[in-house]
Amino acid sequence: MLATSCAGATSSSNHETGGLVLLSLADGTRTAQATIGSDPVAVIVSDDGRTAYVADSSPGDVYAVTLPDLHVSWRAHTGGAPFGLLLHDSRLLVSLFSGAAVVELDPVTGKKLASHPVTAGPGVVSLDASGRVIVAGTRGEIDYLDGTSVRAGHGYAVALSGVDMWTADYERAELVRAGDLHVVGLPMPVFPFWLSAGGHGTILVAAEGADEDHDLGGVFAFEPAAERFETLALLHDPDQVLLSGDTRFVAAHGDREVVAILADGSVKTLASDLPAVALAADPALNLLVVVANDHE
Repeated sequence: MLATSCAGATSSSNHETGGLVLLSLADGTRTAQATIGSDPVAVIVSDDGRTAYVADSSPGDVYAVTLPDLHVSWRAHTGGAPFGLLLHDSRLLVSLFSGAAVVELDPVTGKKLASHPVTAGPGVVSLDASGRVIVAGTRGEIDYLDGTSVRAGHGYAVALSGVDMWTADYERAELVRAGDLHVVGLPMPVFPFWLSAGGHGTILVAAEGADEDHDLGGVFAFEPAAERFETLALLHDPDQVLLSGDTRFVAAHGDREVVAILADGSVKTLASDLPAVALAADPALNLLVVVANDHE
């Protein structure tokens, strides 16, 4: 997709090829863009809104990028196809999808501080209701960094509703509650890739069609207590959905759009001609940080 410069990032006049794009949270105005790595797949933002951390999968690198100027502070080579990112307890935790590990990096310098073996194919890194680090697993488990695990769906994502951990079983088109393996099927035959908290105990779900580039996928709000889904939008290859304020933002990779689903349920295209695969809200700077990647 992109050639990584020796400095780690360059300005790019061709935003369609990928990297990081900054949009106004309010109206989608593009405020900056830069080439970061060659296969970026995930991003998170620091609590103060001044740094974005980017997972660059194929080269096995993690970047720290200052906001809003998009200057690379450091690049750390982790190997292992970095994917899940979490800032916790003055550490940047990174799951290595092909490395069967979660590594801890110093968020200021990128120095590797520790490594924890987990089951092969780890995905999203998050916290359980007690504040312990959890890792979604594509082999049917949620892993803890102390080596223990609980049974779950075979998927990439996990999200909390109260104390319950819900996971996505990608191939079975189901959501699975970790521990007791209670299953709820999706309302249509689409395959859940991303889960996130949707407020008031709900969980947001981004699910791909059978052919992610051609078949419609869905974005849903799931109410675990009622086991009810609300269909929010039908999009091609929705890779991530997140809530910021009262708006749900979607990286609709197949449609090459970033979509905003407003509180009244209306759907608005926030940005077009942008192969978005990942998002992070930055309310402190009124920005939406978008990872664009033509290859995903």
